Amino acid sequence: MNESASAARDRGSRFGPDAGERISAGCYGALVAASTLVGLTEASTGSLILIVVLTNLIYYATHVFAYTVGSPGEEGDEKAGWPTVRHHLAVSAPMVSVTFLPVALVVVLEVVGVDREPSVLAGVIVALAYLVVVATGGAFVRGLRPVTVVLVGVLTLVVSVALVAAKLSLH
Repeated sequence: MNESASAARDRGSRFGPDAGERISAGCYGALVAASTLVGLTEASTGSLILIVVLTNLIYYATHVFAYTVGSPGEEGDEKAGWPTVRHHLAVSAPMVSVTFLPVALVVVLEVVGVDREPSVLAGVIVALAYLVVVATGGAFVRGLRPVTVVLVGVLTLVVSVALVAAKLSLH
């Protein structure tokens, strides 16, 4: 077991740094997907799909770059390079995969005849529900006190409701 996993275990965390990075990436991806969808009520379906996926891919690449550059690596490890990049590509994948369900929901709702605005709103709500569930679940699995877990859930829900309210006020 490496030192970071051991340190995480000693702090009471129920998962290691990779799981923490996955949770972080999933939350970040959900927020990026929701905030991107908010402005796409006028875009064609193809453009909506392309813009949401490309936006998340760009943020994903930036996220992987930042984690790779900031990764401490092992003592004396001067050639961490590609293995470190591969590692962060893998553990940050939820940042992109989280976009699929909200975008698919928008497309399916439109196929069955629902107008664009309510379809996009449904996609935003699904992305934000994912954010609330993953952030709250991550706080719980991390071993935080129950009060802190509830606080994480409530604050994430407040941010999510504010984003939906902002979206509704713009249209």
